[in-house]
Amino acid sequence: MTDFYDFIIIGAGIAGIKAAEGIRSLDNAASILIINGEDELPYKRTRLSKTISTNFDPSAFSIHPAGWYQSLNIRLVNDNVLSVSLETKTIKTFWHGITGFGKLIFANGSRPCPLKLRGDAREDVNYLRNAADVRNLLAVAENASKILIVGGGVLGVEMAASMIALGKSVTLVHSDTSLVNHHFDDYFSSQIYTLLQSNGVQIILHERLKSLTKTGSTKILAEVGEMIHMLCDLVIVTAGVEPETELAKAAGIRCEKGILVNDLLATSHPDVFAAGDVAQTSFGEPSGLWHEAEYQGWTAGRNAAGDRMLLSNKTFRLKMEVFGQYFFSMNFGKVATDRENLLFEHDSKKWRFMFSEEKLTAALMINDSGNAKLIEQAVNEGWTREKIAGILEPYRISG
Repeated sequence: MTDFYDFIIIGAGIAGIKAAEGIRSLDNAASILIINGEDELPYKRTRLSKTISTNFDPSAFSIHPAGWYQSLNIRLVNDNVLSVSLETKTIKTFWHGITGFGKLIFANGSRPCPLKLRGDAREDVNYLRNAADVRNLLAVAENASKILIVGGGVLGVEMAASMIALGKSVTLVHSDTSLVNHHFDDYFSSQIYTLLQSNGVQIILHERLKSLTKTGSTKILAEVGEMIHMLCDLVIVTAGVEPETELAKAAGIRCEKGILVNDLLATSHPDVFAAGDVAQTSFGEPSGLWHEAEYQGWTAGRNAAGDRMLLSNKTFRLKMEVFGQYFFSMNFGKVATDRENLLFEHDSKKWRFMFSEEKLTAALMINDSGNAKLIEQAVNEGWTREKIAGILEPYRISG
């Protein structure tokens, strides 16, 4: 490795890769270094929980082939950043030591929130964030029959479906009153609940895992809430993440929940940018959505290379496929749930559209993947009630 790069990107998820693409779209000659914290070619992280029950191979969903980095003269190294110095504009890594930078982009994402548990088996919890976690989990799960999953968001629901596909007995515990509640209303959440339950997932809502205790056998005794005690072989936690801000904080970059950035995605230091799950923009805390990280990475890269692209409050979709059913959510968590809405249903397909001042602001959908891009367009363009109803009127059931 050379001693200096024009651009160093910490993190090789979609935000980091798009940042490199953004730089290259303006500057073909600048030197670019991407620090990849894993021993894998950068991959689509959202595929982890979706492929765990098949022949797991991250190379099958790499963001780019190895030759892509070489063709664009981008240096990709597997290493870990230990510290950042703003005074000397250098980073220190575990394997390669100290390297200088002209511009730095934090795209190092987030990490699982550790649970506060009692009991002597609390260290036996399995968290899922990267490919190494999946491989470790698969090795442990091979001889496990009863799986306890903590967290009823997208990752928890997908993990429950994957464990059922592997022939496991699954119990899912969620602290809220409905599943995937940040992205779906009670009606659509109930559809997810029924789907999981009909496929053999036992679900406990509005309770928290309190303790994990080793037994005389290989099993773990889990205490859920005040009244529920169960034996399990394996505990998987998917209950939330937090931005990886430690490096930035230690360097003196302003942080709150995430690294604070302006609408150019610049941090409190003019030569340092941040994008993706680690960045906290003027529009709020990180959403964790793939396409938002992609958009922010591209914008940060362009601006680090000298552009002046202002971040916009774009809306991004979430999709989830479990047990053969397709779920879609767009902007639900950012709008008031008491807004006027239209609800449609036809066979296994369901749609809910939410409006403000006659303009579409959010949409939920089940089993209409063919029209997902059209619905995404409708939200972004703020279609009227009349335009939506004109397409789906025969299927209206309320609103």
